[in-house]
Amino acid sequence: MTNDRMDGQWDQEVDVLVAGSGIGGLGAAVVAAANGAEVAVVEKAATIGGTTAKSAAYMWIPNNKYLRESGRTDPRPDALRYMAKLSRPRLYDPAHPTLGLPEWEYAGIAAFYDHASEAAETYERLGVLEFGHAADFPDYYAHIPEDAAPTGRILFPAESQGAPIGGRILVGKFADACRRAGVPITVEARVVDVVQDADGTVVGAVVEQGGARRRIRTRRGVVFATGGFTQDPELRLRYLDQSYVGGCAARTNTGDLLAIARDAGADLVNLNLGMRAPMVLERLQQDPAGVRGSFMIPGDSMIIVNRFGRRVVSEKLPYHDFARVFFEWDGQRGTYPNNPLIAIWDDAAMRFGGDGFGNPIPAPGVDPYWVVSADSLPDLEKGIAARLEGLRSMTGQAELDPRFTETLEATIGRWNEMAREGVDHDFGRGSTPIEQGLSAFFGVGEGPNPMMAPLAPDGPYHATILGPALIDTAGGPRCDPDGRVLRPDGSPIPGLLAVGNCAAAPSGEAYWAGGHTIGFIQCAAYLAGHAVAAA
Repeated sequence: MTNDRMDGQWDQEVDVLVAGSGIGGLGAAVVAAANGAEVAVVEKAATIGGTTAKSAAYMWIPNNKYLRESGRTDPRPDALRYMAKLSRPRLYDPAHPTLGLPEWEYAGIAAFYDHASEAAETYERLGVLEFGHAADFPDYYAHIPEDAAPTGRILFPAESQGAPIGGRILVGKFADACRRAGVPITVEARVVDVVQDADGTVVGAVVEQGGARRRIRTRRGVVFATGGFTQDPELRLRYLDQSYVGGCAARTNTGDLLAIARDAGADLVNLNLGMRAPMVLERLQQDPAGVRGSFMIPGDSMIIVNRFGRRVVSEKLPYHDFARVFFEWDGQRGTYPNNPLIAIWDDAAMRFGGDGFGNPIPAPGVDPYWVVSADSLPDLEKGIAARLEGLRSMTGQAELDPRFTETLEATIGRWNEMAREGVDHDFGRGSTPIEQGLSAFFGVGEGPNPMMAPLAPDGPYHATILGPALIDTAGGPRCDPDGRVLRPDGSPIPGLLAVGNCAAAPSGEAYWAGGHTIGFIQCAAYLAGHAVAAA
């Protein structure tokens, strides 16, 4: 923290300085500018967009106008119960005034319900973005009683038509809106400190660019939207509950706000939490900037096994929950038997290959460097074992069990029997609306369960190695619903706001649906933009 009394010299002055150019930063900038503030945006990377640009830009928005116009309802009490039950399963109490949640988390999800659609409608009204509506796509827990509106909550940039390019379109639209509003966006410029006056009010920031530092005075406040700390291995090790290999967040997501907020007096919470997905390890190893989590696992004649050759999860489970299985501990063996996991498929499943959503099955014509192929299961085991040798930095001492092929043959035998019947008696593959919905992106097969088919009795077989990764972390300074950073006593630090993954998420352990992250952040940006403009 820099004390303003040092010299009082400033290199620039604006009403609002925004750090970060994903949906959180650009959304807050657009709203603040629309409410009369002079705004400037700085971005640490050489290009704008952050993690948002890598996403499909789905936005989960409860009670949105498209849902309402379709004649459906999304009652507030039910929506809050759905969110709370998943956010803090152990604490959830439907009879409690805050549903069992800490007060600040309850306030956060309540404000999200109350303002998420209002935010999206404002972006439309300002001419920033037109939305498409995934009218029939289900929530991730559409099958539980608390979900009174199991479909219709997801929006996306209309121009993307729901394709994986949505994030780039979203960022481009918001950047254009910033330019129209006279909001400059400066890249390769990083906020390294904030300036506080004698009573603790943030009155400016120190920005580093090209090896030089400049001090920018802010008449109304500084808004951080700089992402989590996924890309800082030391911070991951220090704070997270589990050991992740990395993630698909922007490479600049190194937790810049944590030390700044701590020194400014902020209350840091939920640092142990993250939003998870499985990831193809060799793709992470070769392309750390471009890799994405495997958000959809396609294929019918495809299974995923642990290094002992056993299935341990429904392959179609949503990514956030799928990734939990990596961390199941075997107290007798003293190991994580499911870390890493191995996806195995046959030639018939190659028709489900594709580029989007981190698909582990390669698209036609793409270099399948992350895939092991062999004509028999024993040879496939040898190939997987060799690849594990090259992944020691991510998997530690993990090795295949000596009886891997023998157990895998038995696993495939049981799988083939269940596939012919069409019922996964072990993990219920394909039994929930979301498993069916996610599978439809790359198509499904035929038969009694279109998500299940027997593996071929003979090769060739194909495999790839999956590990636990982050979409991004979910901890940081505790904020009120308007994004104002709070001290441990609950009072706000005047002039300091945070939105997105750099702030603590009031959603706790949950991942409510596709678009959970960006849906929440677009609302947080809207509220913070209003609050800082009115400061």
